[in-house]
Amino acid sequence: MAALATIIASQALISGVFSLSRQAMQMGLCPRMRIVPTSSDEAGQIYVPTANWLLMAGTLLVVVLFKTSDNLAGAYGIAVSGTMLITTILLYRVAITRWKWPPAFAILIIVVFGAVDSIFLASNSLKIFEGGWFPITVGCAMAGLMLCWQRGSSLVRQRLQEMSMPLQQFIDNIDNMVVARPPGMGVWLTKVAHGASPVLLHHIRHNSVMHKTLVLMTFIADRRPRVPFGERHEIERLGHGIYHVHVRLGFMQTPDIPLTLKNCQMLGFTADMEHVHYYIAHEIVARRAKHSAMAAVPFAVFAFLTRIASRAPDFFKIPADGLSEVGFRIEI
Repeated sequence: MAALATIIASQALISGVFSLSRQAMQMGLCPRMRIVPTSSDEAGQIYVPTANWLLMAGTLLVVVLFKTSDNLAGAYGIAVSGTMLITTILLYRVAITRWKWPPAFAILIIVVFGAVDSIFLASNSLKIFEGGWFPITVGCAMAGLMLCWQRGSSLVRQRLQEMSMPLQQFIDNIDNMVVARPPGMGVWLTKVAHGASPVLLHHIRHNSVMHKTLVLMTFIADRRPRVPFGERHEIERLGHGIYHVHVRLGFMQTPDIPLTLKNCQMLGFTADMEHVHYYIAHEIVARRAKHSAMAAVPFAVFAFLTRIASRAPDFFKIPADGLSEVGFRIEI
């Protein structure tokens, strides 16, 4: 019975890790990882290979370190009681923002449950040196990685915004910058929500060519689990065959550029869907020698996470044929 209970609990843990990994990616808290759907009916049934292997390595590490379940009691107690207290604290935010409880009533409920959770955590804190240090170390390490990634990603987006050109200025000068416009549709994945990305400008300045139909596509993370279809797409027609498509996805939804184009076509977007060319930026992030906005150690962590992140074509489900990657250097 104990073995069967362990198997059931482990399956629940694995599913939770996969779900949380996808949510962290959508919220910009961790690098891209390849997501493999395991069901054609349920969108929530996914497999994340990187998270699975890391979980296996962590499990083996715990077995080697603690050897017996008795030695694991201290680590388990700190992990469970700490999780309970953090969940109670987060419950307050949900209560006042989503459930619209009066703050005084919400504080009363949180204090009652928080007092119980604090007593459990305090009693288990006596076993920090007997194994309780392990979940604290792992939690701090994960928080540090997420903060480094979030900070680095934010600086990259800010730098891209500074290097971009306002859309109206880009539209006004398009005839002077572009010599030829071959047939077909060029889809540019960009992080710049309100301008022409520097990667696109770099491409046009060097080649003076732009497809007859140009689509600038930006994915925006929403705080909701799922964004309804009617609120998911925003198509902005800029003139000269240029469109800016904003795609809003919840943290339980996975980006899919070909599917997004089909959805836009259902909403009245007319373009040559048979000849689609995809362009993405291969960003080479470097730290400024002087006056860098990021310290050396956090930047080293961010650079390492950038190198091991899943490739954008795999994450956004871009087909290999018709894909071009444009190298671009960014200093932060």
